[in-house]
Amino acid sequence: MKKICAMTSSIFCFDKPAQSIRELRTVGIDGIMFDFSVFCSAQSLLNLKERIEKAERAGEEKPKWKPEETKIYYQKVTEAFAASDFLPSIARLPFTDVWTRLETPEKCRELNELTLRINEDCIIAAETLGCTHVIVQPLFAGVERGQEWEVNRKFYLTLAKVCRKAYTKLLLVNQCGNQNGHLVRGICSEGAQAASWIDDLNKEAGTERFGFCLDTGTCNLCGQNMQSMAAAVGSRIQAVILTENDGQRQAKMLPFTNVYRRRSAMDWLGAVRGLRELSYDGYLILETTDTTAAFSPLLQPYLYPLYKAVLDYFEMQIGIERDLKKYERVALFGAGNMCRNYMKCYGKKYPPLFTCDNNPKLWGTEFEGLEVKDPKELNNLPENSGVIICNIFYREIEEQLRSMGITDIGRFNDEYMPSFYFDRLKREEPNGEEDSGNNKGKK
Repeated sequence: MKKICAMTSSIFCFDKPAQSIRELRTVGIDGIMFDFSVFCSAQSLLNLKERIEKAERAGEEKPKWKPEETKIYYQKVTEAFAASDFLPSIARLPFTDVWTRLETPEKCRELNELTLRINEDCIIAAETLGCTHVIVQPLFAGVERGQEWEVNRKFYLTLAKVCRKAYTKLLLVNQCGNQNGHLVRGICSEGAQAASWIDDLNKEAGTERFGFCLDTGTCNLCGQNMQSMAAAVGSRIQAVILTENDGQRQAKMLPFTNVYRRRSAMDWLGAVRGLRELSYDGYLILETTDTTAAFSPLLQPYLYPLYKAVLDYFEMQIGIERDLKKYERVALFGAGNMCRNYMKCYGKKYPPLFTCDNNPKLWGTEFEGLEVKDPKELNNLPENSGVIICNIFYREIEEQLRSMGITDIGRFNDEYMPSFYFDRLKREEPNGEEDSGNNKGKK
């Protein structure tokens, strides 16, 4: 997976971007989603419309959208990207806020025409930067219910003709709608609808020009089950935006930070399960605008290692089964609850040779149908074998394995299992004592 952060003014100092780029690269972030909204915001579109209308009333020459001015504004940033060999491969075009309301159909039409023109210019700029994927918001201003597909079919196909590179992918994205001041499910928020749109657009374009970007924050605002959403859109998903909110307001927060009674308000379980079932291997985009902005600029750089860790965590969770497929055979490390859950989830599909444990009292016993062995036996594994850690002390055990010369190491974590098993392990230890599996933390 390609693990990147969304470009925001709270992360980047656009006058001196080299420092932010260096700090993100230092912690291991793979790249940045280049967001043209930073340079050409939705508000700037509305301001331009107001200037045009004012000029019309005064009988003066109407101002025009000038992509050259925007290019000059972001040129310094792109030069810093190029100098650091950190050019973005995915971009997001300017988004219009869902709350935008214009008084007349004529003004809506003008805004949509301006949006099309600006998006055409930004696609050309994105391809010049080397971006292979571009996230595009559908038109919705003044679009009547039932006309969404026809209006946006023309819009997307027009943008497809602007693409000069055969590899450029235009990604539709799920949207909220605004109904009498309330957030509701909008365009492409239903998985079946999004899949149908993408298939029909690709058919009309005559090539695989269109894909999908799943915005987890929008799913939460719309009260959606992300596992079902991911299943409906399927392999068309090529980018996932990881961001959190409270389900009511359009915040952009770090995952797991909007908490009530020690639990996140987001359906991360559904997101991970859905993407894992797809063997997802595309973009993971962390969007944390509000979280980052809440910290002093003096503290913000200290957040970046955490952002990298969150991206790594999602990659691990989503890719658990994909990683298991890498090995012809596997052995497990751990003989507790996590090993037990592995056997319930994946024991039949990826049967282990055996499991091992650092507790010598367990050696030679059987656990969940597996012989428990001394970890030294891992040195005798056949070629193309991997060791899957089934114990919460991942770092400690991985260090132990590497000291033994073992490098093919994977992790199983049962926080987002394919199904739930609530009963905890109870067994009798060889010394006659009862062990609930929690004597030394969660194994």
